[in-house]
Amino acid sequence: MNTLSQQFTLLLPGMLRNTVRVIAARMDKEHLGITIPQAGILDFLLSHDEAVQTDLAQHFAKDKSVMLRTIDEMGKAGWVERQMDPVDRRRKNLVVTKAGQALHKKVVQVRAKAFAEVLEGVAEKDMTICLRVLASMNDNALRIRKQ
Repeated sequence: MNTLSQQFTLLLPGMLRNTVRVIAARMDKEHLGITIPQAGILDFLLSHDEAVQTDLAQHFAKDKSVMLRTIDEMGKAGWVERQMDPVDRRRKNLVVTKAGQALHKKVVQVRAKAFAEVLEGVAEKDMTICLRVLASMNDNALRIRKQ
């Protein structure tokens, strides 16, 4: 591994943790009452129609029981609900409620402001390069996972 790869390998995980901490702190400051993982679940459900608990567990690489507890908490908070699938009555689709959608809009705004703070001073051309690198890394990771 060359020096640049080593630097990248050391910097990336810390940068991600610190960025997540900034987002979490901003969400706490706004008293949104939602955690980063719960916000991720709302993101997923709003972009995947007819998702079920197993889909979430696979996507987030979490045990089904962990996902069940989180979904139950979100259901009690009124953010998601289980609805019977019209085709397969045994299947319970997870749906974001109107309250969950309203909360998600707030989360998106807070997250955008937090990212703007973290990206302050980063030139657009550098962002373009960074996005290209991250997309390549993501493609490689997906390819490797499928092997």
